[in-house]
Amino acid sequence: MTAPARKTAQAAAAAAPARKSDKDLPLIQDIRLLGRILGDVIREQEGVAAYDLVEQVRTLSVAFRRDADQEADRALKKLLKGLSGDQTVSVIRAFTYFSHLANLAEDRHHIRRRAVHERAGSSQEGSIEVALARLRWA
Repeated sequence: MTAPARKTAQAAAAAAPARKSDKDLPLIQDIRLLGRILGDVIREQEGVAAYDLVEQVRTLSVAFRRDADQEADRALKKLLKGLSGDQTVSVIRAFTYFSHLANLAEDRHHIRRRAVHERAGSSQEGSIEVALARLRWA
């Protein structure tokens, strides 16, 4: 994605109504930032063709998952079946790295949310403190 196209997409995403709660916005922003950085690294280390392939797989996957787009599903299956061994490794590696980065962002987000609750003097939903308090009240 070119820089102007990326900025246009970011502006559209910013203008769209948020589907997640405000508390999750920092997590979403972190994941998007890490995804962009990963894309830059893929372009630099493996080339534009590898980046474009990963983006094509990602775009088709999102279309199928979000919209149950059967045409995207067929196109994705055809694309994946036609990959060479090296291309397959590149795609798997890219999605594996993204998964690790997203997990790190989630860990950071949990720490950030825990700190918010601690500063407010409240217990976080799902914490041991809340569970023990509910047991006492039961």
